[in-house]
Amino acid sequence: MEKSKIKWSSSVVIDLLLINFAFLLTYFTCTQLDFNVLGQFGQVSLLSSFSNLQLIILLSGLVSSVRIATYLCFRLYKPIWEYAGVKEFRTLISAIGVSTSVLIILSFFLNGFDTWSFFLIDGFYNIVFIGGVKFSYNLFNDGRKRDGVLPQTKVLIVGAGVAGVGVLRELRSHPKRGYLPVGFIDDNLKKVGKSIAGLEVLGTTRDLTYIARKREIEEVIIAMPSATGSKIQDIMRQCEYRGCQFKIVPSIHAILEERVSINHIRDVELEDLLNRSTVPIDLAEISKYLSGKRVMVTGAGGSIGSELCRQVAKLDPEMLILFGRGENSLYHIDMELRESDPTLNRELIIGDIRDNAKVFQITKRYRPHIIFHAAAHKHVKFMEIHPDEAVKNNILGTQNLIDAAIKHHVEAFILVSSDKSVNPTSVYGASKRVTEKLIQCNANRNGTKFIAVRFGNVIGSRASVLPNFQRQIAKGGPVTVTHREATRYFMTIPEAVQLLIQAGAMGNGGEILMLDMGEPIKILDLAQDLIRLSGLEVEKDIKIAFTGLEPGEKLYEELLTPQEGVTATKHQRIFVAQLEKIEEETLLSQISDLSELANDLDIDGIIEKFQEIVPRYEPNRAHIQTANQNDQSDITRHLRNNAQDTDDTESVPGDRVV
Repeated sequence: MEKSKIKWSSSVVIDLLLINFAFLLTYFTCTQLDFNVLGQFGQVSLLSSFSNLQLIILLSGLVSSVRIATYLCFRLYKPIWEYAGVKEFRTLISAIGVSTSVLIILSFFLNGFDTWSFFLIDGFYNIVFIGGVKFSYNLFNDGRKRDGVLPQTKVLIVGAGVAGVGVLRELRSHPKRGYLPVGFIDDNLKKVGKSIAGLEVLGTTRDLTYIARKREIEEVIIAMPSATGSKIQDIMRQCEYRGCQFKIVPSIHAILEERVSINHIRDVELEDLLNRSTVPIDLAEISKYLSGKRVMVTGAGGSIGSELCRQVAKLDPEMLILFGRGENSLYHIDMELRESDPTLNRELIIGDIRDNAKVFQITKRYRPHIIFHAAAHKHVKFMEIHPDEAVKNNILGTQNLIDAAIKHHVEAFILVSSDKSVNPTSVYGASKRVTEKLIQCNANRNGTKFIAVRFGNVIGSRASVLPNFQRQIAKGGPVTVTHREATRYFMTIPEAVQLLIQAGAMGNGGEILMLDMGEPIKILDLAQDLIRLSGLEVEKDIKIAFTGLEPGEKLYEELLTPQEGVTATKHQRIFVAQLEKIEEETLLSQISDLSELANDLDIDGIIEKFQEIVPRYEPNRAHIQTANQNDQSDITRHLRNNAQDTDDTESVPGDRVV
């Protein structure tokens, strides 16, 4: 604090010296121009008795007082002038202009209005001297970089908009990082050939390879926050072809707030390659319905559940209840929340949603206003092998929570569903479709609104394809992909959770909400992109092997059946599925039958009952026995070949996605 006060005081003293120097220089300039400013002021009755020296001192004090007071009002001593730019320059000009206008008005009241030209000249000198001193750091560093004093990496900036200019300023402000901006490229043809912030726009993204070769570019920084995944993929491949490093500035929020920092420049990540922009949320709306409320999250230790806890914790809930079965995962998220916000009122509950008595007891004790239901068995292949578990956990567990929510007047119940519930070919998808039916037939019951949210695969979740690919790449390959044409819809974990929270705010009850997730992505493209992002070449460094679709898997996923339509909502990227009418008594009777079949471990009976409840369910179980045998052979072979690798004894074939 003392250092900042000393620095602030020294800045004021320097400005006072410069103001007085400018005043004296103005006086001598006017003298050379035969303009008798002292004679003008000497005609004022109040000043007539003063000598010339006294008038100079008096006027100098007046000018200094007015200018310093104005500079303080404009907060000229708040910016760090080493990083000053156009905004700071405008502020400086405005402050000098206002102070000059005040002095001219004062001279008018002192009957010295003919002296206005004196203050205009004085203002000009203030701009030259004060501006020169404050911007001297930037001028010196620009000159030093042009002279090549520091070792430099030649950088090409993709995007000549706000983000690109922000990146340029940051690179110039940190010369010790050794970056030399060479130019911009931008797809706006009106910008090509023009100069922006002193740097030329050399061409469009189609010219990247040519420009990189001609200008000997070593690194490319992508500063296009609204770019689609396919555009980033194209840029990335051109960089790879040329042998350039590539990084990205992804934070649109930082850019809008003019907080673009060199620290935002990072390696391209798989989330950047989604074929759409991320979905914005209405923070004011979601804060209103969660703030001051008791919120329970089931499956709180899982990928979705833990992120739900993180985001809800930021919205000032009265209490956050973490309900889950895995004590280790719950311990980790609980510790994380404790460290990030020690004041957060939270309760950790070890329990199973299949335990009806405990579910009712916990709901009665804590009386949650909102329940986010993220607990589920979600691994497609495992549920094909153990469909009884899908019934007990995914369906009966959900029914327990729904009954408890109705009994204890929960305000909103939000279910995590999946696009695999549409025309399902897997037990997992069929079980999720049944839970959607439960949500729809309850709709609004006893004051509780029930909502389901249907979305695609979540990049980075524990059972997703991404960790499997990363593990295979780390081991040198091959990366296993089920089918060349297999496609999936993808979203990030934070995005999925934001959609869930937004759904609770906008749903009225009984809806199945869906996210517009753009175009589906080929699993093969995902694998190839991840190999490139790892700094390796496809087929040369890492091979790709095709294993065939696994039991329960589809070649492509769907968001709607042909019978379903969609209705737009006030959120531009969220839609409501229009579903068929459901007979509740019939559904509950069918679920009761499923429960008995699950207790008897009657797998064939469970499959037949699923087909009865979900007529569009077409089981893909033809190769289950073969797949089981192959898995056992793979595991045995893996253990034999990797006897020394005690940390990795599980083989996970194929591209399982959830």
